[in-house]
Amino acid sequence: MLATNFCDPIRNFLPDSDVPRPLSRPEDLKLIKDNYFHLRDNYKPPKHPIVLCHGLAGFDSLILMQLPNFKANTQLGSDEPQQNISKMPSEITDSVKASSLALNYWYGIEEALVKAGIDVITAKVPPFESIAARAHLLDTLLSEKCKEFSGRRPGERVKLNLVGHSMGGLDARYLISKIQTSQSPYEVVSLTTVGTPHHGSEVADFVMEILEQSVFLSMICPAAITQLTTSYLAKFNTEIRNDPRVGYFSFGALMDPSRIKRFRVTYEIIKRTIKESGEQFPQNDGMVSVSLARWGNYLGTLDNFDHLDLINWTNPLKVPFSEQETFNSIALYLDIADILSQNGY
Repeated sequence: MLATNFCDPIRNFLPDSDVPRPLSRPEDLKLIKDNYFHLRDNYKPPKHPIVLCHGLAGFDSLILMQLPNFKANTQLGSDEPQQNISKMPSEITDSVKASSLALNYWYGIEEALVKAGIDVITAKVPPFESIAARAHLLDTLLSEKCKEFSGRRPGERVKLNLVGHSMGGLDARYLISKIQTSQSPYEVVSLTTVGTPHHGSEVADFVMEILEQSVFLSMICPAAITQLTTSYLAKFNTEIRNDPRVGYFSFGALMDPSRIKRFRVTYEIIKRTIKESGEQFPQNDGMVSVSLARWGNYLGTLDNFDHLDLINWTNPLKVPFSEQETFNSIALYLDIADILSQNGY
């Protein structure tokens, strides 16, 4: 198990950082090497339900192919496609799956949490829409679910622990800062992010540099891609502020580029970008660098995890090469639940 105290002042060194803080020492990585190799016998469920918030190309499934949507305005607060926001989550589910090839996003994670006695809500928001549009649909979903929540007294707000992978953490931050009110039937008490590009992704920067050279490609680029760039997130972070009543926690990850990896090319893109900026530590998970994933109370860097390993999508290329896994992603999420429990969440 990692640590039982989320509120350790030594760890809580990024309470509301508008700008990324470069890693200056190896210790800044807070490397987690073998905590999640095996499942433990017992995990305590948290006091409040966990909401799983998926990232880009996610839904309750991982979207492998979908018809493109035209890029929306990238101004904060003006990028919610009204035709989607007016729809109910079930309608969005049907329309996305009708035009997609999809696989289970939270591969075995949701089932493991439920089996451990944890109340789980799995978010379903548009996979390629803007942060604001996704956050508004998340609000609609949570409002529906919490009004029906068993044991809820009339007028009582259901307290929730949000757990976001990748872009899902940004949706959650927007929800907390801009959408949730005292009249909402739910109250977010914590947000734990895993591999979230809080300060953007060098890969998104690279992709946009290419797409912007073509008017056509720029037009059909999903809004989500434009909003994962470092320039967009720099502005986002000045406007989407932390709520002092909410606990913010984060994990980063790094992959071993010497092994068989599906993100080898993007790993090298990030590494080159970081080296060119003069920073010393290029560690990343193939989509997000460690320095850009840190937010709030940074709990540590997961060793030898790539961006999809973080949601239990173990690289199938490892099997023919007999590479032994050094982690169990399900153990990570069960431990997050256990730590939330021990800290009163």
